[in-house]
Amino acid sequence: MSIRESSYGYWSSSRAFLWVAGGAAMGIGNVARLPYLMGEYGGVLFLAAYLLALFAIGLPLLVTEWMLGRWMRDDLVNGFARLTEAAKTHRAWIVIGAGSLICAALILSFYSVIAGWSAAYAVRAAGGLLSGINAEQARAIFLHLAQDPERSLTWHTLFMVATCIVVAHGVRDGIEHAAGRLVPAAFILTIAVCAYAMRRGDTQAALSYLLTPDLHKFGWRGAVVALHQAFFTLALGMGVMMALGSYLPANAPLKRLAVVVILMDTVFSLLAGLAIFALIFSAGLQPAPGLALIFEVLPRALPADAGGVLVTVAVFLVLLTSTLASAVTLLEPVARFLMDWQRTTRVFAAVWSALVIWFIGIASLLCFSILQDARLFGLNFFEWVQVLTSNWFAPACGLLLCIFAARIMPGELSRVAFGERDRWLYGLWRGLLRYPARIGLIVVLAYSAGLLGWLASLWSL
Repeated sequence: MSIRESSYGYWSSSRAFLWVAGGAAMGIGNVARLPYLMGEYGGVLFLAAYLLALFAIGLPLLVTEWMLGRWMRDDLVNGFARLTEAAKTHRAWIVIGAGSLICAALILSFYSVIAGWSAAYAVRAAGGLLSGINAEQARAIFLHLAQDPERSLTWHTLFMVATCIVVAHGVRDGIEHAAGRLVPAAFILTIAVCAYAMRRGDTQAALSYLLTPDLHKFGWRGAVVALHQAFFTLALGMGVMMALGSYLPANAPLKRLAVVVILMDTVFSLLAGLAIFALIFSAGLQPAPGLALIFEVLPRALPADAGGVLVTVAVFLVLLTSTLASAVTLLEPVARFLMDWQRTTRVFAAVWSALVIWFIGIASLLCFSILQDARLFGLNFFEWVQVLTSNWFAPACGLLLCIFAARIMPGELSRVAFGERDRWLYGLWRGLLRYPARIGLIVVLAYSAGLLGWLASLWSL
């Protein structure tokens, strides 16, 4: 039951792995989502709940995914099949691996569409097309891009091709090499934009929006949203971290690596949020949720001079580089599964995996044009994919992972997979999985099902 050697190689160093794992967590949603939620749900109270959830739920689950991936050294489906045999339990637990693969593929399908828009906006910003625009013009520019299937398809295709090329080059020459450049570039650009925003923007208003405690705005809903954001921000429940863990050496210090990844992700989000909201408030604008904040509000907040143009380009390059670093890790578990299932080359697996995901993404981009009226229960395909992955697939896979690792795996097997020498760390890790992590994910799923809102409405009667 010892941890076997990897037949696909290892990361070249712990630092290289941190760039890859940090890039997996630094998706486009982290640039604006965490800061926006802080402003909407009580400022520093939300941040405190989020950090608590990160260390009580996110950290033990992150370690769990890495340790299981390191033990399996396989694709997620075959790996869980081997794991269930070693644990002498039912093979039905491979649903965790299969569900994680589906989740990763679906998330990448709409990530690619949004990242393509980010690339298009960076080009438009460089040409001065986003300078000095008003609200009507900003919306017209976005709709002109999103509602044109040919333009959106071109950018979506270019992004998926870039993602495929990176994964096809392998673990070290592709994913590690790309992350070692994309993630530092994203940090450097974010620091530069933040410095500009603190000099030219309304930093005081941004800090007030982000940090002012408001218990009324926080409430029970803020606590649940903080739980969900802490889980989703680390790319958990998607098979990404398990796939990355399969290339970790047996002596890798999982707990220290997990803490550093959490800190990287949080610092990146807060710096980006401070920069974005300082610029928005200095222009007399108000934040907006979702895509509107990035593609409609933010372009209007930036000055029309040469410095403003450069900053606008930098902002959308941050979005593009961080999303590309995340996208290659989303494609990796799908490509790895196809490699093992079909016994084929990495290039073939990467191309076919990317092609299938690219095709699914077409349905998302068409939701802004010819499929915009095709709705089921009020949601189009683009919205359904986001709801299913973030609210259901990922938390459900995370919950099953908690139960399997803390309850189903025999103690001897889980100790070997955990690998840390300090016995108290093993007990702490297992205790966190059994109680705060599992309970927290049950709460997230109950919130997604509307049960918590229903109970709150009964309480207020």
